Amino acid sequence: MWIISPVKDGLFFFGSTLAVFVVWAASAAGVNPFFILAGVAVASNGPHLVSTWTRAYFDRREWKEHPIAIFVVPALIVAAVAAITRGALAGFGVNGPRLLSSAILYWATWHFVAQNWGILRIYQRKSGEPLTSVALRLEKPILLLVVAWTLLRRVYTGPRVLFGNEVYFWVPPNALVLGLLAPIGILVTTFVALRLKDRQQPWARAAWLRAAFVCCAFLGFFVPFQLITSDDTSAFAAAAAWHGFQYLGIMRFYHRTTWRSGVEPSAKLISWLSQPGWGRALLYMALLWGLAGGVYGVIFALATLSPAGGWDLNTWMGVVWISLTLSHYWLDGVIWKLRKPHVAARVGIAQPA
Repeated sequence: MWIISPVKDGLFFFGSTLAVFVVWAASAAGVNPFFILAGVAVASNGPHLVSTWTRAYFDRREWKEHPIAIFVVPALIVAAVAAITRGALAGFGVNGPRLLSSAILYWATWHFVAQNWGILRIYQRKSGEPLTSVALRLEKPILLLVVAWTLLRRVYTGPRVLFGNEVYFWVPPNALVLGLLAPIGILVTTFVALRLKDRQQPWARAAWLRAAFVCCAFLGFFVPFQLITSDDTSAFAAAAAWHGFQYLGIMRFYHRTTWRSGVEPSAKLISWLSQPGWGRALLYMALLWGLAGGVYGVIFALATLSPAGGWDLNTWMGVVWISLTLSHYWLDGVIWKLRKPHVAARVGIAQPA
């Protein structure tokens, strides 16, 4: 009933939720938000962002399947972020930093919940429970609704800020925020009743495992949105840390499964790094840290050279990081399609989900 193994699933897909509590504690203790964000960048967020490259750019098969999506669109995203930063939309009354912070907040929320839904789908397919099961079908709406509630309540209560910029928002009526708890309560009650009814089924333990995963997902959103309210940077860092550890686990598993037959000419480096053994795993992580470090090296170089326009270090960091982040969100939406048989097979399920 596990995707990888009890230990690795417990570490990456369940234990990773502890990251939001660690960041919450650090924020409550008064740790500088910059140091919190920097720590998350080194520990998980940076490696997780560039790990997408190891699939999209280190495998020539992906080039052939998604040439526009993995080359052209990211370049357009970089150009758009740079143009918005320079005030290209100011003439239309659009605040560039506010627009970019809004894009990150709302797209990140969807990106994070989509990843959790993808992992949940893999658990569903591996469990053997019939896809027609009513309780199984309730898992997705429960996941989406509890996340929607955490976001709506944060927008209702505030603060509505990310990286010091107020985001674009619509304040939902309090009746809507409170009213959303009713369908959530009904769905959860029905779900638990059905699970108790099916407790003798061979897939019952796997079903409760998925329920625990949904609970972890709820906490992953609840802590940043509802408990870290005085520091928007640390709130984002908490969610990013949890999300990043999840992603590193599923990406490593994808590579191990994809290249289990050995080194392939179309992806020599990543297929070699994906072979069994702790040595290869450490070299793989070294590659991710090296790529992430290279990104920061480029930022410092750009800030030092400072071409016409006079952008300082903070501006270059913002442009590069936002471009990399939004490109990552875009690429993941393209390459992670479990309905495709070959993608489903590489994450341990034989048929498209």
